[in-house]
Parts: sequence; C-alpha cells; structure tokens
Amino acid sequence: MDKKTKFKIEQNVKDLPTLPAVATKIFEVTNDPEASVDDLKDIIAMDQVVAGRILRAVNSAYYGYPRQINTLSQAIVILGFNNVRSLALSVSIMEMFSGREGGFDFSQLWIHAVGTAFCARALARLFNPKSVEQYFVAGLLHDIGLVAMNRCFPEKFAECLSSVGKDGRPLYIHERETFEFNHADVGCVMANTWLLPQNLTDTITFHHEPQKAEDNRNIVYAVHVADILCKVNNFGDFGDNESFDYSTIYEKAADMYHIGPDGPKEEVLKEVEADIEEASGFINIFS
Repeated sequence: MDKKTKFKIEQNVKDLPTLPAVATKIFEVTNDPEASVDDLKDIIAMDQVVAGRILRAVNSAYYGYPRQINTLSQAIVILGFNNVRSLALSVSIMEMFSGREGGFDFSQLWIHAVGTAFCARALARLFNPKSVEQYFVAGLLHDIGLVAMNRCFPEKFAECLSSVGKDGRPLYIHERETFEFNHADVGCVMANTWLLPQNLTDTITFHHEPQKAEDNRNIVYAVHVADILCKVNNFGDFGDNESFDYSTIYEKAADMYHIGPDGPKEEVLKEVEADIEEASGFINIFS
C-alpha cells in the first residue's frame, strides 16, 4: 500500500475494531513452536463465552463423538491442537460478524468468511498441505475490512452497497470510487494494527488484486480463488456475488489451483465441494 492511501485511511478511520483478546493470544501461540496443549487451553479459558461455545461445538452432531467432552483439555486431545485453534479463532472472531449494523447483514459476511476459510483449506490440502491451518485463518479474516467500513462510514458505505449489482461491478470497486480506498486497504491497516503475520496481512490486502502481491503469493492466490468460488456458489451473499464468475479469477491464480473457464478441475472440484458441505455443517453449530 502506498503512503498516501495509508495516510488517508488513518485520517478517516478513527475507530478501528480491535481483535478479540482470545484471538490475539491464539496468534501468539500459533507463532510459538514450543506452545503446548496447556498453553492453548489456558488462553481459551480466559473467555468463558468462547470456552462454552467450543465445548458446545465439540459435543454437537457435527463432530459426532459418542461420549460427552467436558473439558477443554479433552477437546484439544480428541480434536487436535490445530482443529481447536481454528475453532477458537472462528468463535472469537464470529462476535465481530454478528447481527446487523446499518444496512449490512453481518450474518452473510460470516457465512462467506467461513466458506472461504474452508475452500482455502481444501486448496491447501491439495497444493500446500503443510500450511492448511494458515490458509483457513487467512480465508476467515480476508474481508475483515468490511467491519470497519460499515462502522466508520455507515452512510457512504450504505450507498456503495445500494449501488452494487446495478452496473455489474463488485463492491470493492464502488468503495474505491467513493472513498479512494476499499475494504482490502482498510483491512491491511487493521492487520498491521493487530500485528498479524505478514502472510495473513498480504491475503487481506490483495485478495481482490492478487496480481499486486509481491510475496506470499501461494496463500494470496488461494484465498483469492476461494473467495470467488464461494461467491459463484452463493455461499454467503452481502450484495455483490453476481459481479463474479470463474473468469474473474486472476489467470495465474487460476492456473496455480487448476481452475478452468468452467470452474475447478475434477480433483479440485471434489475437494472444494466436500469442504463447502463441511462449512455448512460448521455454520449450523452456531445457528
């Protein structure tokens, strides 16, 4: 991002949402190679709401365990460190995507975020299996700038939303015309404020314009592809799904993840379809 755009955002966006405390601590654990199950358990236990929702989730039909799981330690041992970490991040961040503020339906944003996370995870399993959890988290956070746009500029942002679909152009284009920046730019400032790892910051910043990414292209391209796959499949719709089709996927990203003019190639399609179905079950846990 150039200095002029960053300065303009910082001058206009005075009330950036804060990253939930549990999520912040989980990111710290994620980056600590010596972190243990007990470290993760202690962090989740800091927030009784998050802890309660995780226990409710692991005892749901979605996970299908035959006996009751009563403690966070049990949940981590049974589901695995990475699964519980992703679940805890999802639960803590979900609070930012709840309800309806102004004319924006955050429940649809949450559905889209989860769908993108699962699709990105599916791509990682096929093409970069060592980074599955990173891709999941990147997908979950990619549209975080929309929270700030709606909160800080409710009237102008509502105008952008009302314009989407009338001329076949996506929301981020309308935002840039109205504000001279868009939710990806704002998300970049948020990611830097939250001190997120650079690969997550890059996916948030470049998910609509992956050709501008100089580093971390594999994960940037994956989230870009996953984002559009969810839009094409109407998995969460906050207004601009019709602006996207397979042809709007950046060519190099499409090649990297085997997306043709008519959609994903067979091996990718099977994996993505399975994960979109799984995402539906995941979302139902919290319905």
